[in-house]
Amino acid sequence: MDQKIFSKFNVYDQVGYLMVGAVFLLIVVFNAYYFFQVSVPPFTIDTFFAWFIVAYFLGHLIQGLSNLITDTEKLRFLIPEAKSEFNEREKAILQQAKEYFDLEEQDDNRLWNFCYVLASAKDITGQVQAFNSYYSLYRGWFIIFGLESLFLLFSFPFKVYDFDILILFMLSLFLTYLFRRRFIRFWKYTRNKVLETFVIIKTMNI
Repeated sequence: MDQKIFSKFNVYDQVGYLMVGAVFLLIVVFNAYYFFQVSVPPFTIDTFFAWFIVAYFLGHLIQGLSNLITDTEKLRFLIPEAKSEFNEREKAILQQAKEYFDLEEQDDNRLWNFCYVLASAKDITGQVQAFNSYYSLYRGWFIIFGLESLFLLFSFPFKVYDFDILILFMLSLFLTYLFRRRFIRFWKYTRNKVLETFVIIKTMNI
């Protein structure tokens, strides 16, 4: 079972890091060439491994930045996940979890973490890990295009009345909004799937 869980974790999470990093790398390369006329090494078979490592590193960097924002109270409004807020149905399930795990002194967030670990271990379909990885992926892209939107906004004074910049800014802003909606939605999917899986485990005594 441990090998199976580790395998799912590897596939979903590592590909997610790479995809986030690859998008960020492409945007950085584009900005460097378009705005500053900086030449970059070409994407070839010979340079593939180096670009792969850079993209993977940047993926971790963006995800680390996302975690820093969510862990910083004054910046948390930028990524409105509402992880500490549970509706009445969710609180009722967490109350069941408190009895199931025999944990009387734990708050709702801690109880949800226990449910997540249990659901990940028992979820043979891999949906819990998949939903959580999609959430991280879209959150990473949200951060990337949010930063790109700010960069394009502050580039306007240097390229006055540049219609191309305006189009890029509007596109980046739209993608920021779109990925914000997606990561919030997949966080809800993850939470619901975890709690539903816990109820099935508890009911069927798996």
